[in-house]
Amino acid sequence: MSNYPIFGCYYYPNSSQHIKSYAHLSHEQITLVDSENTTLLASKIDNCQLDSPLPGMASELNFADGGRFIPQDLEFRWPFALKEHGLSERLEKNKILIVASVLLIPLLLWLILYRLIPSVAVYSVNLAPASTIETMGEQTLSVIEKVALEPSQLSTNKQSEIQQQWRLMLNSLNLDSAKFRLSFYQSDYFSANAFALPNGRVVVTDELVDLLKNDPDALRAILLHEIGHVQHHHSIRLAAQAAASTVVFAVIFGDLEGILEVVLGSGSSFLQQAFSRDMEQEADIYAIKNLLKLGYSNHDFADAIEALEKNLQAQEGSYDDAWLKYLSTHPSSQERIEYARQYKPQ
Repeated sequence: MSNYPIFGCYYYPNSSQHIKSYAHLSHEQITLVDSENTTLLASKIDNCQLDSPLPGMASELNFADGGRFIPQDLEFRWPFALKEHGLSERLEKNKILIVASVLLIPLLLWLILYRLIPSVAVYSVNLAPASTIETMGEQTLSVIEKVALEPSQLSTNKQSEIQQQWRLMLNSLNLDSAKFRLSFYQSDYFSANAFALPNGRVVVTDELVDLLKNDPDALRAILLHEIGHVQHHHSIRLAAQAAASTVVFAVIFGDLEGILEVVLGSGSSFLQQAFSRDMEQEADIYAIKNLLKLGYSNHDFADAIEALEKNLQAQEGSYDDAWLKYLSTHPSSQERIEYARQYKPQ
């Protein structure tokens, strides 16, 4: 089958220890011989396994006992190689396929991580036990409390007043008051802001209450916006996306430590992420529609965004990079204001 020796290295079973040798092929057998013409191994070809080689890499031959022989010539291909190996090698050398892979693989990953998995999360969220989502939300709040929140300094009367408005709104919209809970905190990190957790808890900062103290309808619009995030399962979609991304990249790069963070909780990632523009628009529409349903005006939402925008401009330069990154993912304030003011019920 081969009248000339094939030079290379023989690696002993399950070891990096190796010895220079050469191989002789017959029709049914391969024999390895060292530089002193001592036979190292003789095996039937049928008992050997041949890996499909990549271009520029040697075609490795594996023996049944775990030993392997790697030819010195990187271009050498075993004459008994299966046709499938030849086909795969030709595909791997195809420049058009290589370019297509470079372009399509990132696109495929993006579709899986940012479209498929969040969509699946939405459809499967009803299958998740309520206790799991509750635990997820409270653990996230616990992490955020430690790093970005302080006890509220609002008076008891002010908190009670807003809580009463909150309950009236929930009752009017037939929303579960046991699920949707309102909490107050002071926060230098979030400043005048509000956010919703996956389990329905909505957090409002003292700074936001102070900013909108003369416009309770604008505060109501912000609260409805946060309820919209919960109703559309935005936090769960983000959590599913973060978990899937961590697992996929951990598998690709062989770093499994990141998976532990996903298992322990998503609180830290919540601080670093923001809802997408599409998610913000969904929550905006939810808030405007329900303002009208409750007998208020779509302009209340525009007034709220205008107040937040003016407050942001007044404090320009005092925000850190995380805040700027957060704001960059939102639709522009002017775009949201114009949409709200021009909104016409269908």
